[in-house]
Amino acid sequence: MNVLKRCCYRSMRENRKRTAVTIIGIILATALITALACLVVSFRVSLIAYEKEQNGDFHYHFLNVKQEYLKYFENNRQIEKYALTEETGYAVLEGCQNPDKPYLYVTAMDKEAETALSLKLVSGRMPENGSELVVGRHTGSNGLVEIKVGDSLNLSLGERISDGGFTLSQWDPYHGDEETFRPGAGKTFTVVGIIERPGSSVEPVTAPGYSAFTRLEDPAQAAEADVYATYTKQGLRHRDRVTAGILGVAEELYVRWKEGLQDCTEQEREEIQTVASSVQENYWLLKWELMLFADGMMRMIYAMSAVAVAVIIVTSVFCIRNSFVISLTEKMRLYGRLASVGTTAAQQRRIVYYEARFLSAVGIPLGVAGGLAAAVILVKGVSILVKDALGFEMIFGTSLPMILLAAVLAAVTVFLSARGSARQAARISPISAIRANDTVNPGKHIRCPGWIGGMFGIGGKIAYKNLRRARVKYRTTVVSIVVSVAIFIGMTTFVDLISLAVGTRFQKLPYQIDISIFQWDFYDEAVAIAEMDSVEEGEIVRKASLAVEKGQIPYTIEWQGEFAEEEDTGEDRIVVCSLGEKAYARYCREAGVSVEEARGKALVIADYHYETTVDGKTYIEEGNIADFKPGDILRGTGESFGTDIEVLKQTTVRPMYLADSGYSMTLIVDDAFMDSAPGLQRQDDIKVYLKCRDADETEQRIRSEAQLQYYSLTNYESIYRGEHSMLLVIAIFLYGFLAVVALIGITNVFNTVTTNMELRAPEFAMLRSVGMTGREFRRMIWLEGMFYGGKALCIGIPAGLLISLLFHRGFGIRFVTDYRVPWMGIVLSVAAVALLLYVIMRYSMAKINRRNIIDTIRNENI
Repeated sequence: MNVLKRCCYRSMRENRKRTAVTIIGIILATALITALACLVVSFRVSLIAYEKEQNGDFHYHFLNVKQEYLKYFENNRQIEKYALTEETGYAVLEGCQNPDKPYLYVTAMDKEAETALSLKLVSGRMPENGSELVVGRHTGSNGLVEIKVGDSLNLSLGERISDGGFTLSQWDPYHGDEETFRPGAGKTFTVVGIIERPGSSVEPVTAPGYSAFTRLEDPAQAAEADVYATYTKQGLRHRDRVTAGILGVAEELYVRWKEGLQDCTEQEREEIQTVASSVQENYWLLKWELMLFADGMMRMIYAMSAVAVAVIIVTSVFCIRNSFVISLTEKMRLYGRLASVGTTAAQQRRIVYYEARFLSAVGIPLGVAGGLAAAVILVKGVSILVKDALGFEMIFGTSLPMILLAAVLAAVTVFLSARGSARQAARISPISAIRANDTVNPGKHIRCPGWIGGMFGIGGKIAYKNLRRARVKYRTTVVSIVVSVAIFIGMTTFVDLISLAVGTRFQKLPYQIDISIFQWDFYDEAVAIAEMDSVEEGEIVRKASLAVEKGQIPYTIEWQGEFAEEEDTGEDRIVVCSLGEKAYARYCREAGVSVEEARGKALVIADYHYETTVDGKTYIEEGNIADFKPGDILRGTGESFGTDIEVLKQTTVRPMYLADSGYSMTLIVDDAFMDSAPGLQRQDDIKVYLKCRDADETEQRIRSEAQLQYYSLTNYESIYRGEHSMLLVIAIFLYGFLAVVALIGITNVFNTVTTNMELRAPEFAMLRSVGMTGREFRRMIWLEGMFYGGKALCIGIPAGLLISLLFHRGFGIRFVTDYRVPWMGIVLSVAAVALLLYVIMRYSMAKINRRNIIDTIRNENI
């Protein structure tokens, strides 16, 4: 080891605190970059696993592939694996209580299809031959037909035929009056397992049959089969070409057919449907695997990600750079002595680079390991929180290129940070470096404002003049605070914007259960359901329409200009709604009227809230459709002639069932008026909306106790749990990221200020040695803190607003909203800077006061 290296390593050993501070800065910067990369990969991997769990582990679904064309999938280098299923047929499900789902739909599958369709076994086992069957658990929970493992089912498997003579599939909803069931030969199956309801790609929400699966014993005997194909990575890159090749057509023709363009000729349609009648994509799986999103959404993601990455890099660069600047300031005398004994400028630079390489060799591996550990802890912690609600665990994922990128980025950051210090070290004059006066600019006489002397005494004057003369010494501290404040303010806007975008996607309704009763005369049964013990609030919604002349409705100018038709003649129809007696009384209280004055009159809701997307941007528009006045009369016309409704009040208060409605002009009336008004055109169903303490228990009671014949029930509680958990995941990631950025900022400021105070310890010791009292010393330190914080906030807050505006512009690529000043981030930044400087100054003064004055003046090392 040559003399320069020994000198460098000895200096680092003697200045252990400063060396440790620099290494910590490198570790934090590297850990942040690594953790962010791992979190992005983990989030994507988890969503891919979620989509496979929910909708199947395949990329493309080829329907009705004839036996002679299955060879196109065998030994295809672009296909990683494929699964086969064959439609066996429909069978009437005896005793089913769901009028929209009266069938059992039996499908034969091979072994690979169990994985491809993501079938989840609840009890029993999967079928091993063509006489064994597994059925969906929802035959009992939704259809109220209890099927158990070991039961024997004698099924007459057949097909559904429309009135036009076409064979109907699972993708065609049930229409009892417009289709005919044609049963086939009977077959007996033994139920060997119960499975969860398959995903919507296998059993759509509107499917008329409950899924059941048996074993496809000999695929070679299947006349037609559905193929679920998973492409290789290369195949996905050229997915349209691969799919077109399987179908035996040109890629351009397949793309036109896939996009639904109408310029395909009849001959082209027949040609493309020769191999398969249709091709369906596993939409969201492809989206996440290939990151295929709408252009506006991707531009927004890229823009906001670019700003976020730039913020991280800037934070990391300043965190490491400040450590090197402090190191250079502390080692000025060392470099001056070396220059005085003949070291060249190149050798001076080499010493700094030696130090940078050593610190990188220690800090970067520890930073990568720390980032990986932090990402693992965060992902596992989030997984524990959301496992029960989402039904799957978050998966930790990373990639070697991302880790290498983080390490290289950290190394480049260290190099760039060291480069400035190396240049400055090479230009050092031996005499000025030894005297340590190169950072002091004596200049002309500096006058101190009188108020500083009056408020802070001689200590304040010394502090003011020192800061004015030696600006370079405290510039590093100010820059650290500026960067931390600006980054924090900008990142609060980033978190708020992402939360806004997510909040528009995940909105919880005020009710948990929605029941549709398809008979008007079951009102008493609906009342009994709404009055169950477990129900907190219930609305029994019956609807009708009132025909009025358009001139009777006082449309607002904004509505007429944007949405209404130009012609003002003819009829218009208004929705009339009743809520049930208890719900109506509650609604009247919320609207600010009494039930007695509201009876026989209408409370009018006439406002709108629209979200429209144009050129990839989402615009939000809201306002009033009409302005009704108390006492306005709506007179029925045409079919509604003879029914007059007086308006009591127009209100923006909405009942539960309208909570998620964007457009609404509705008249809320009492039950007696709904039953007695002669001209109302009543709908023939009843909707019941329930807010309850335990939705699952309430659903079970309704299905077992309610005397209903034709109805459907939707329990939103599981949907709420999943969406709330997704919100929780996103919030943890966002606020965790913000916390890490804030932690780096705090560490950066703490290290910079405390180290700067340590370096100035000899200066403070000299002032105390010539008679400065403790009170004057404290005043001097507090004034310096005020200058640090005040100047930094004056620069950092505008810089933070600029970063905030950049995030807002990136967000505006997809969502158009008004800019909101991040007041909370500004207030927190000001409070944090004040508190942090107070704590740091107290800490530093306590350390300095405990030191011996003579030893402090002699000591050159931290």
